[in-house]
Amino acid sequence: MDSESRQGSERWGTLSKGSFNVFYKLMMVELVNAARRIAAPTQSANRQVREEKLLEWSVAVKVLHMLVNFVKEFDGRPNLSIALKYGRMFIEVFLRQAMPLLDSIFRIHTDDIQSILKKLQLSTRLLQHVCSHSKVIKDVSLTNHIPPLKKALEVLLYKVKAMLFNNKCTEAFWLGNLKNRDLQGQEILSQALESQSDTDRTTADVTDMPTDDESDVDLSEEEVANNPAVSVGEVDSDAGVDSYSEIV
Repeated sequence: MDSESRQGSERWGTLSKGSFNVFYKLMMVELVNAARRIAAPTQSANRQVREEKLLEWSVAVKVLHMLVNFVKEFDGRPNLSIALKYGRMFIEVFLRQAMPLLDSIFRIHTDDIQSILKKLQLSTRLLQHVCSHSKVIKDVSLTNHIPPLKKALEVLLYKVKAMLFNNKCTEAFWLGNLKNRDLQGQEILSQALESQSDTDRTTADVTDMPTDDESDVDLSEEEVANNPAVSVGEVDSDAGVDSYSEIV
């Protein structure tokens, strides 16, 4: 949308760059509500019911990824605020209703669950970039969303670790550091300099772990596609770096 950015869409007459945040909020709200309607299966639920729920969560996570990606193009404050708020709400619903399901069928549908986590990780990574961007521009209306989002991502991190432990896959779990990046994925040098000592100390305390350059964060799309690893991130607003776990 450039010269015609203020004109309405041919299909949606009232949709323009100026009104996008209204549509964007409605889509995010509906996604969260749709996720809430995917009730966690009961203990007595049969395999077919669990597989249907798994498919629903797969679709929901893909939609989240598409919606969160909009902030790369529509990066106004209202849209970033919506992404942070409702992205966090989606993750909270995912923790309550999806994680018990994934845990119960992990051994049967390992590849499908891995695919869901990889897609979810793309969204959480971009949300981390929004957090970094918010801290750089020092927008209080945006940074206020960071603590609750950080908490949700931390819980997600530990829930995934617990799922791997329950399924005897703990050897595939490790922690590393992600670089601070802006909405377009470019490294934020000012924060990188401020957090260098914290990053060095963190990596020094972890043995036999890949460095940032060895992680999947900086790989090309082709290399990522060929890499079977899954990483789930958390925002570390205190140290100024993003840490993440990776499932190999």
